[in-house]
This record gives sequence, C-alpha cells and structure tokens, in this order.
Amino acid sequence: MDLIWLRGIGALKADTKQSYLGMLWWLLEPLLMAALFYLAFSSGVRGDGQANSHFIYFLLTGLFPFKWAASAITGSSNSLISNKGILGQTYLPKWIFPAVANMTALIRFSIVFPVMLILVIWGGYGPSMDWLSVTNIILCQILFNLSVSFFLAATVPLIPDLTHLVPLIVMAMMFTSGIFFDINERPENIQTILRLNPFVSILEGYRDVLLHGKTANYSMLIYPILASLAALAMGLALFFRFDRYYPRALP
Repeated sequence: MDLIWLRGIGALKADTKQSYLGMLWWLLEPLLMAALFYLAFSSGVRGDGQANSHFIYFLLTGLFPFKWAASAITGSSNSLISNKGILGQTYLPKWIFPAVANMTALIRFSIVFPVMLILVIWGGYGPSMDWLSVTNIILCQILFNLSVSFFLAATVPLIPDLTHLVPLIVMAMMFTSGIFFDINERPENIQTILRLNPFVSILEGYRDVLLHGKTANYSMLIYPILASLAALAMGLALFFRFDRYYPRALP
C-alpha cells in the first residue's frame, strides 16, 4: 500500500510540473467541459436557454464524477505498457500499476470534489444530513473505477489493438451515462438499454443526493457493485494467470 501511495503522489507531482497551471487544470477541465456542453445543449435540447437553469448543476454533478472515472480508466489501461521498463528489471505484482493510476485519480477527485459541492450549494441546493450518504456513492465508484481499470490493464497487453478502443469505451460511457440528459425522460425500452451501463446508477446516485435532497438509494447500487465485482474478478484472474507472461508480451 505504501508503494501505491508513494507512486501515486509521484505521478501527481510529475503531472503538475508539466503545465503552468498545474493542479488548477484538475478543476478547470471539468468546468470548461461543463461550460462548453452548457452552451451546446442549453438552447432547445435542455434548459430552454435559461442562464440560471438547473441544467448547469445537472452537468456539473455528472462531469466531475465522469472525469474521475475517465482519468482512472485511461490511466490504468496502458499502465503495464508504460511501465514495461520496470517490469523488465524487477518483479512486481502487476495489479500494482492500475492501482497506482486509480490512487492518482482518487487524490485528484478528493481535491476537486469539495469545489463541486461548493458550486452546488452556490446554485441553491442546500446541504442536509442526507448528503452524508454520498460517501456510499463514492465508495461504489471507487470499486467501479478499480474493477474496469484492472480488467483493461490486464487485457490490453494481451490484445494490443484494444488500446485504440479504450478512448471509444470512455466516450461511449460519457454519452450513454446520462451526463447531458435525464435517462428517466427517455422511452422505457431506451432506458433499459442505457441502464446496462453500471455508471448510470452511480451518476443518478450523486444527483439524487446532491440535487434532489434524497438519501442514496442503496438498491440502485446493487447492479453496479455486482458488475464491478465481476470485472474485478476477471481482471485479477488474468493478472495471476499471465503474471510471468506480461514482461515478454509487452511491446
């Protein structure tokens, strides 16, 4: 665990040194995305063009968790390939590398999440005791991020062509999770298809708590938890099965 923490902090420090604004970009990126999509969708599609529309906060509570998931997944998918030099020099359990990428993404989210809460409060969505239940949503997303990351990190070195599919997977998750639209407003047959994406229930959990003042509906988290555990089990099985093969398979 100490190794994961130290490498995660090291990755954050290296990331901040690669730009003038450093850590500020962790906050600016989802905010700029929210502004862009607000301008694109608020006229007609959502919000009826109203500047003070609920839609901007609907966007924020979708984009911040999504950026966390996207950062963890994309950073983990090539984690073995990007660390092939280390794997060629010494033995380390392969699951450590996606775990480090997830630790880095989690630390980033822990810094920007309070800012999201401040923006939501500023928008008139007052905090309540129900907000404490958002902790369970966050824990569920940690499991989701880690499971998808483990599965992709274990699979990509075995099937290198998957590298080109990971950005498409992340994009598909963005456009099918209900970040820009309320899934409950879609026809039931479309809802059934969209809810096959486990991330939908996670996003709805954030919004139920932060925007609608509800306690987290734990029954909604059963499906993402089970789906995540299945992906995590497959990822770990691949790591153990090909543990000694990965250093030879990496390009």
